[in-house]
Amino acid sequence: MKRFSIWGREYGSDHDVELAQVDGNPQPVLDGLAAKTLTIRHSIVTSSKKQSKIRKYSWLRIVENA
Repeated sequence: MKRFSIWGREYGSDHDVELAQVDGNPQPVLDGLAAKTLTIRHSIVTSSKKQSKIRKYSWLRIVENA
């Protein structure tokens, strides 16, 4: 049975982290992680209601564990 690790980098981070380990098909887990978003405000100084959504992870990759 193959085991996979999913690695990613959060938006604004400078290092990679292992997000999950899965047995079998890692694609559904990867799709779920890719869909995660962060909501950011355009200004923290004013009470502006403008908000944007950005991806939580700047990149994701699947690694097969030996």
